[in-house]
Amino acid sequence: MPWCPKCGIEYKEGTTVCGKCGGGLTEEEETPIAPAALYEDSAEKAADNKSSGCMLLAVGVLGLAAVILGITGVLPLRLNGSMKYMTYGVMSALFLLFVVMGVISMRSYRFFAQKAKSENSLRSTIKKWCLENLKTGEIDGELDGEELSEEEKYFKRTFLVKQKISRQFLNLDESFLDNFVDEIYDTIFKKERKE
Repeated sequence: MPWCPKCGIEYKEGTTVCGKCGGGLTEEEETPIAPAALYEDSAEKAADNKSSGCMLLAVGVLGLAAVILGITGVLPLRLNGSMKYMTYGVMSALFLLFVVMGVISMRSYRFFAQKAKSENSLRSTIKKWCLENLKTGEIDGELDGEELSEEEKYFKRTFLVKQKISRQFLNLDESFLDNFVDEIYDTIFKKERKE
């Protein structure tokens, strides 16, 4: 149950106004914080889809071949009457489903492989820009003048780097940007320490 920030009285869930003092939650307090989306690399997705597609196609084709050999009598399977048709029908449908799913996975592989190429191109462009334009001294100059722990520096630096990249490269996916900044952080700040 929510609590009123003014008088501390618990009020009914679903309402945003306290019955006692008329106070309530502000819009900022009402809005739940959405969890950050996790970044999934397109190259990894492409590799996963390719391996899944190959496996499904192989099992589906081999299974269909076995069913055809069973129906023609090449494989010595002894099935009686209607059981024979039901078994072959179910097995054929199953292996055909494997083939269809394999084809779908291979199509997804092509899509993600193309997306991975464009992501890698974008990643290299952003990395080049970061190495040319982002300097530790400039970023640290924008931080508060107070002494900060390494953890506080990390979070404030990361925030500033994200802002600068977002201004230069518009409409970047938030999870892609978070992942990229985590990758480039050490390169930017360790490179500057060595100089």
